[in-house]
Amino acid sequence: MPVIRALSPVVCVLALLGAAGCSSSDPGTGAPAASVSGTGAVKRLEVTITGTTVTPAPAQVDLPVGSTLELVVTSDHDDELHAHGFDQEAQLKAGQPTTLRLTAKDAGLYEVETHDPALTLLTVAVR
Repeated sequence: MPVIRALSPVVCVLALLGAAGCSSSDPGTGAPAASVSGTGAVKRLEVTITGTTVTPAPAQVDLPVGSTLELVVTSDHDDELHAHGFDQEAQLKAGQPTTLRLTAKDAGLYEVETHDPALTLLTVAVR
């Protein structure tokens, strides 16, 4: 399992989960960093996978019971995306954004991951 690191895009994402939004690019690669936007019952998070690098770095995202996380994942390779605890899977096609809508029903910590290679994209903390 990858080590969770606190990088500036992650700090921005976590700090603004309940705010209007956050968007930037990764200064090292120029690739889009995560952006989270939304208030109320639906939040949006964008994640980019380049090789084995997840941007923003994997972190915990808080999601109140009854609310929805719209997760948009763009990968540079074909893969399978799986959201534990939400029983959702989606096929990732290289270069094409894929959206999963995760609605929080049961409290707990749930990982969202890919399978090839096995990467953790984030952990959803349903409270």
